[in-house]
Amino acid sequence: MSQPLVVVFGSSRTQEPRYLAAAERLGRLLTVAGYAVGTGGYDAVMGAVSKGAYQAGGHVIGYTTDEFPDARPNHWLHESHHTPDLHLRLRLMLEEGDAFIATWGGIGTLAEVILAWNVAQTTAYTNRPVKPLLLVGEQWPPLVQSLGRHSEIGRNVLAYPTLVETVDEAVVRLNGLLRLPAPSVARSETGHS
Repeated sequence: MSQPLVVVFGSSRTQEPRYLAAAERLGRLLTVAGYAVGTGGYDAVMGAVSKGAYQAGGHVIGYTTDEFPDARPNHWLHESHHTPDLHLRLRLMLEEGDAFIATWGGIGTLAEVILAWNVAQTTAYTNRPVKPLLLVGEQWPPLVQSLGRHSEIGRNVLAYPTLVETVDEAVVRLNGLLRLPAPSVARSETGHS
């Protein structure tokens, strides 16, 4: 795949309309900016991101697993990278992704964020490039601040995730982190079907 792959971490349960609308917009904006999009492959936020990317003409990969036998992959995927367990699923997402964006979610989303964060820390010690991790929304700053107060995470490591308020800001910041040009406003608003 010639496009950079952005893997989006997010809920498989929420039905909150504002989160789903923002997630769909995120998928669309990522596609317009020239990224392939990866998600957990299921419904809710994952499905909304997949739908937005798919409908904008993007390439969508779902990371599915046998650990959720009753869950069905959403129908917006071009590819499913299926694994027998969560550990391999996480490893595959982190290996294949060029960058990561976390949105709204629960313990699974938090696990994905913490593992991406830890991999970035160990990667930095080897002087290899660290893959960007962006955290979108009002729920992340208090969590990051709490981790700083109640753990041994140093300032440099604590500063690794990029905190942003909106999905629009996430894509602009991601383009800067990966040194890609920002998409034009007209194109990002309309996308392509």
